This record gives sequence, C-alpha cells and structure tokens, in this order.
Amino acid sequence: EDINHDGNIDYKDVVYLGNSNPKFVGGFGTTITYKKNFKLSMFFNFKSSYDVVNGTMMTTTNMYGFNNQSTAVLRRWRNPGDVTDVPRALWNTGYNWLGSDRYVQDASFLRLRTVTARYTFDNKFVKKIKFKSLSAYLTLENLLTFTNYLGQDPEVAPRGVTGPFTVVTDNSTTPPVKSITFGLSASF
Repeated sequence: EDINHDGNIDYKDVVYLGNSNPKFVGGFGTTITYKKNFKLSMFFNFKSSYDVVNGTMMTTTNMYGFNNQSTAVLRRWRNPGDVTDVPRALWNTGYNWLGSDRYVQDASFLRLRTVTARYTFDNKFVKKIKFKSLSAYLTLENLLTFTNYLGQDPEVAPRGVTGPFTVVTDNSTTPPVKSITFGLSASF
C-alpha cells in the first residue's frame, strides 16, 4: 500500500504490522479420580494474541530468485484487473521478499500437552502377587493443537537475542513430537 502517498510502493511505505510478545501465556490442567483406582490428568498450554512472521511462506512465495516456490504463486497478479492475494512476480527486483501483512500471522494456540491415565491395582490383588503397590499408566504428549496459524507449529521460539522488540520468525522448525508412553510402577 502507498502509505506516504508519493505514487510509489517502496521501502518508504514500511509500517508496524504486529507484536511477537504474547498478551497471555500460560497453562492449566485438571485431574479426575474415579473410585480411587483410576486417575486421569490433563495439562494444556497456550499463547494468546501474538504475531509470528511466517518465514517459510515468505521464502516460498517471494518470486525473487531461483528458489523453489509454493503453488500459491500460481495465483499471482498477471494482468490489469486480476484480483488476487499474491503480487506479481518480479525476478531479482521489487519488494515481494520483504515482510508484509501477507506473512505476519496470529499464532495464538491452545495445545493439549499431556494426558496421563493411571490405574492403581486393588490392594487385594497386589498382596496376592506379593507386591506393596502396583499401577499402570499411559501418557500421551502433544496430542492436539488448536490454532488458525498457517505454519507448521504456532509455538515458535525466538532465536538469538531476545527482548521486547524481537521479531519471531517461523522457518518451519519441526513441531513437537507426538508420543505415547506406557509404564508400570511397582514396589516390593
């Protein structure tokens, strides 16, 4: 957009687009016990109202050099009258490679971080097999993430020097692994 109204869209039209400092960060959980033998624990974490530069999208839709491009560039502007969300291709020139509101995205999320189901065996059974205690558990990690963010993982950590003016950029780092752990806990 021609912010300064000089008839050109260039570096002089750069404006503030977002904030990488979340308004709210936190977590919460609950534990439900049923008949003293079964226990279900859940923990969620979240970040709210924070913006991330989708660096992967920026790299794969800039149409600036010889790098591979996303299929999204097939929607680029080509002729007067075209209505699109992708600007024209300008090889080795222009400002498509600069950050813009096309790349700054709200990365708010709510993630179900862990769920643990534990069953503690009855004392009669435990004594019968000559144990003091016995329980089995199943833990599931990083099961669900609720977000509207378009990148791989909304939980993007700043790199290098951090502070209130750090711009968080997502370059498609690997999201947290979903894992399942089964275990037995016993004492003799």
